[in-house]
Amino acid sequence: MSSPISQLAESIRMAIDLEKSGRAFYLLAAEKTANPTGKTIFSRLAKEETQHLLTFERMLDDEEGLSGWRSWLKEYPNHPPLPVFGEKAEKSIKEGSMDELQALRVAMKQEREAMEYYGRIAESSDNEAVAGIFSFVREQEVYHHDLLQAEYDSITQSGFWFDNAEFRMDGKF
Repeated sequence: MSSPISQLAESIRMAIDLEKSGRAFYLLAAEKTANPTGKTIFSRLAKEETQHLLTFERMLDDEEGLSGWRSWLKEYPNHPPLPVFGEKAEKSIKEGSMDELQALRVAMKQEREAMEYYGRIAESSDNEAVAGIFSFVREQEVYHHDLLQAEYDSITQSGFWFDNAEFRMDGKF
């Protein structure tokens, strides 16, 4: 049975890798997407994934009981490969076999999986700080999913798109 610190290290490592692989996917999708709005959205999401990672790391550093997280990552083995933003999705985009709608579908699936993952970590944590940090990161992924869904709806003409949002989709004003 693994220790609480090894479980937390695993969760942190997975979160960091999700943000990094998401960024790489979004940069590649932005490069390959023909639609200017799609390019803008994918580029924006790549930048936001970088910001999420920096914010996540800063939150961990600032929390007294979690400040040793960097050394924990060195002490415990790596997690299994990421299920979505892996080599298969990147290969499909590089080879040109994935169009913008497919990239949006893959991205929305990843965001849903990230939301579920971060939610499970937050709910299962006995540590209030850990729960708060993972809840915060989860909310950022909810916003990404909603933005991707809006773009998908716009392209498929099944929803609304507000080119420059007049309000924040996360309910924060």
